[in-house]
Amino acid sequence: MTLKELIKSRYSVRSFTDEMVGIEKIKEILDIANSAPSGGNIQPWKVYVVTGNSKNKLTSKALHNFDNGVQEEIAYEIYPKPLEDEYKRRRSQCAADMYNALSIEKDDIESRLKQVRENFRFFGAPVGMIITIDKSFAQNGWGHVGMYLQNLCLVAIDNGLGACLQESWSIYPQTVKEVIGHDDNEVIWCGVALGYPNKDDPINQYRTSRENIDKFVSFLD
Repeated sequence: MTLKELIKSRYSVRSFTDEMVGIEKIKEILDIANSAPSGGNIQPWKVYVVTGNSKNKLTSKALHNFDNGVQEEIAYEIYPKPLEDEYKRRRSQCAADMYNALSIEKDDIESRLKQVRENFRFFGAPVGMIITIDKSFAQNGWGHVGMYLQNLCLVAIDNGLGACLQESWSIYPQTVKEVIGHDDNEVIWCGVALGYPNKDDPINQYRTSRENIDKFVSFLD
């Protein structure tokens, strides 16, 4: 697959098969992703890979939080408040497309919450990851981690795998820290679900729309 094909084929996988991913394959993906651009070569990312017992422990605690309405003090807002209309429209369309793919009606709150709950199972993926960054870094450093994550997604596809970046894990920082034991100076950037895509699941059939470049590109003579 060419680089262009890899980039165009990337999507957020939200249903996985039971096939396991070998530890050497995971290491290879993370190592190649490590070639991401990083200003000053600071490489501010940290990756915590959870499988087996550690993943079960983390998902069990997170699901308990979700099912019982437990809220934790979050380090940052995922989306700005208020969210400008242009961005709100895109987010709403993304959600509508996903629920349409699953044949979930707008007023079917129970089914919608059930789908949201899948975040805290890593969507059934055999491999989960928690990505953190040192709290001292501002937006620039967070951008470096974003480039690492893009590499991770593309390398996963190149190996027949799929991934989903999950900002949702940032809402349970205390729970995550209890399991992975990261240093106090680290903040959770996101989670990653990694595994082999279940291509028969309708949720993996839809694709988000993208704006024409005329919406965000200006050519200046």
